[in-house]
Amino acid sequence: MKQLLLLRHGHAVEARDGLEDIDRPLTRRGRAEALDAAQCIAVAQIHCDYLLVSPAARARETATIVAAELDLADGMHFDPALYPGEPDALLAALRRCPAAAGTLMIVGHNPGLSALAQRFQGKPPPIELHTAGLCAVTFAARTLWSDLRPALARRVRQLR
Repeated sequence: MKQLLLLRHGHAVEARDGLEDIDRPLTRRGRAEALDAAQCIAVAQIHCDYLLVSPAARARETATIVAAELDLADGMHFDPALYPGEPDALLAALRRCPAAAGTLMIVGHNPGLSALAQRFQGKPPPIELHTAGLCAVTFAARTLWSDLRPALARRVRQLR
């Protein structure tokens, strides 16, 4: 089986004059949320092969915390298409991921991540990823990332 983890960044500082949206860092609460998300992944015994991250500071910081906590040695791969992260742009970025990756994690933003999770689920109830919200989507082992589309999802579950 192949898996896709959708992780929304942790709580970030509020927008304010002089601070570009892309530069907003995590708050103390956001860093704690990122640690909690990493623990959820560890408890679920999910090993991530490829980490795709938005270039926004809050997503980079969330991904750094999660990668350190889970000992993801392969590093992060930043994709400008993930900011702000419309669902179609997210799908396109996922389709460019290495075929050999069994489990991908994308760290990005709402409303795009929740909308993408909902596309994979295909029916109610709605999925709303709160800060550091985490959703796992399962696909058949033979699924190619390059052919990824919502109809291929076998199971969608919200982990956090």
